[in-house]
Amino acid sequence: MPQPTTYRIEFGPAWPVPPITVDFADRNAATRKVAAHAIPHLRPVLAKEGRPGLTNCFFHADRGLTVGAFMHVDLAGGSVTRFCPARLTPTTEETTRG
Repeated sequence: MPQPTTYRIEFGPAWPVPPITVDFADRNAATRKVAAHAIPHLRPVLAKEGRPGLTNCFFHADRGLTVGAFMHVDLAGGSVTRFCPARLTPTTEETTRG
């Protein structure tokens, strides 16, 4: 039986990001789509927290496509910050366009 490729992504309750449904057949395109959807919602929260630089981040999902989070890598400082956790649920819904 083929693995599902469409997932509904719901973000942690502390983050004001609405859910989105994305096709993960192309994982790189999917994570870019998630970031494009979420970053405008994250930007004001991170600015208010005094961490606007974290909006230069990417979305990462685990290998099993069950959970994910945004990550900011500071190569110069040698640190990685994870924030805005998300749950991925397989779905048969049509993907969100955009």
